[in-house]
Amino acid sequence: MMIKTFGQPKERYLKIGDDVARMPVWAGELIIKMDMLVGKTDVPKGMRLWQISRKSVVACVSDFAAKGVKPKAVLLSLGLPSNLTLKDVHQLALGFRRTKKEFNVEIIGGDTNESDDLVIDCCMIGFSKKITERKGAKPGDRVIVTGPFGYPSMGLKILQEDLKTDREVRNRSVASVLLPTPKLKLGLEMNKRNLFSSSIDSSDGLAISLHQLSKASGVGFELNQLPVEDDLVKTVKSNDMSIQDIVLYGGEEYEIVATIPEEKMKSALRLVTALGFKLFDIGRVTNKPDRVLFDDGSLRFNVEKKGWIHFS
Repeated sequence: MMIKTFGQPKERYLKIGDDVARMPVWAGELIIKMDMLVGKTDVPKGMRLWQISRKSVVACVSDFAAKGVKPKAVLLSLGLPSNLTLKDVHQLALGFRRTKKEFNVEIIGGDTNESDDLVIDCCMIGFSKKITERKGAKPGDRVIVTGPFGYPSMGLKILQEDLKTDREVRNRSVASVLLPTPKLKLGLEMNKRNLFSSSIDSSDGLAISLHQLSKASGVGFELNQLPVEDDLVKTVKSNDMSIQDIVLYGGEEYEIVATIPEEKMKSALRLVTALGFKLFDIGRVTNKPDRVLFDDGSLRFNVEKKGWIHFS
């Protein structure tokens, strides 16, 4: 049922069902990413099975986006609880089929077994002549992110705690949790034009992503604003929550956190506008290693090294 739903890969790939998987080779280096989704720790209340299987692939796509690499093929290993029905398995397959079409990636094989909890292990493969690494940021570079932060944190509170918000914020927040969409096209174009000096996927949270970039590049960061929309700020305040906690430490955004040399910033902004995306310019790289500071002129604090905490 699973293969019948999402289909066999294109010609030149070996059909699923043989002892190994085979795929064509492109010029460049082999790029591989593995990510494991576990039902108990990674699936929030309210997420449907097809959304779960989609998310398991999206997690890898987001890392490829941050590196500027086009994914070509996926291997999927599934641990399925015995209480899943054939209808449930079909729903999982529908999610895989959706990602196959959404990101133009081939599913070329994997494995299936029984487990106590739902487990999906995604191995993603691509080829690239170059990637944007975590190291490479230099003092004076601008710090950018590819979208607003905080909506997934709010969405999780809505789903898990039944938090009350207005309809627009609720819809956007919940959608960001159930249907995260990494900026793959933007990451590919930025890497193609060598506009990022360093980059990282932000799914573990903005704060920890900045600290990881800081360590890899041997630099620090000074932020002068948070990447957040006004409607979310209003909602956070009305619920007596901390906007800093929501934006910096929430996680699950699947955005790109990157640095751009000052002289390339105009070119980057032109490209982003042409592609229909948006950049949030949130600060600068400093020569103070391992220090991530927020200072907007009225509020100043050290950004802690912490981020996404799995469900338990």
